[in-house]
Amino acid sequence: MAKDYIVLFRGSSIEAGRVLFDLEEIGIKGVLRDQQTSAARSGFAIPASADEVQVLVHRDEHDKAKTIL
Repeated sequence: MAKDYIVLFRGSSIEAGRVLFDLEEIGIKGVLRDQQTSAARSGFAIPASADEVQVLVHRDEHDKAKTIL
């Protein structure tokens, strides 16, 4: 399943929220990957870039998703 998703955007969580919103407007369900928050919830402390998150989209929708950037 993970191989079916491609990183569309890297940036702050605020910017990623806007990207997710814009994706939904064109009928694409994006996935937010935030390793720092995930690690904290799991009890691990990993250094991460300041507030960097990723928005992923399914490989089949990547070309359409790029139009919102």
